[in-house]
Amino acid sequence: MTENYTTEGTLLIRNSDIKEGRFDLSNPIYLEEQFAEKNKTRRMKKGDVVTVHTGDIGTSAIINSELDGTIGFATITTRPKKELDSNFLAWYFNSNYHKKYAKRMSTGDGRSNYNMKDFNKNVIPTPKIAEQQKIGSFFKQLDETLALHQRKLEKLQELKKGYLQKMFC
Repeated sequence: MTENYTTEGTLLIRNSDIKEGRFDLSNPIYLEEQFAEKNKTRRMKKGDVVTVHTGDIGTSAIINSELDGTIGFATITTRPKKELDSNFLAWYFNSNYHKKYAKRMSTGDGRSNYNMKDFNKNVIPTPKIAEQQKIGSFFKQLDETLALHQRKLEKLQELKKGYLQKMFC
């Protein structure tokens, strides 16, 4: 696949890009369009939940409208049906309960590997869709609030560093 990497084209979502509830695309890799089209069954759609298969197993994020049409090869993609809310599902996959299960089921020496067979054995507790939506929405808002405060903290730390440098120069 590496021979099909390019500087523009279809974005490739890698396990290392997936963080809890978000994607870190600071070092993107793109695939040639022709190769991407040959592998169109691997394209992800808005609302899909993408889970780490190798590495930080179980960690999940949701494909948003900006990432609609991206491709994942070494990731686990779940496309929820109407009775399952994407935010709720991502929250469940990122929970300690699911992560412990994933680690227990994982294989591999240096890097953990979460097999599809074990992933598919997951029994997900699913309340009614309205309750899932409330739970998923709550945790999404909480994550967004935490991210906002984290960015503020980082700015204040940079400001502090700047003042300290001025003070001792």
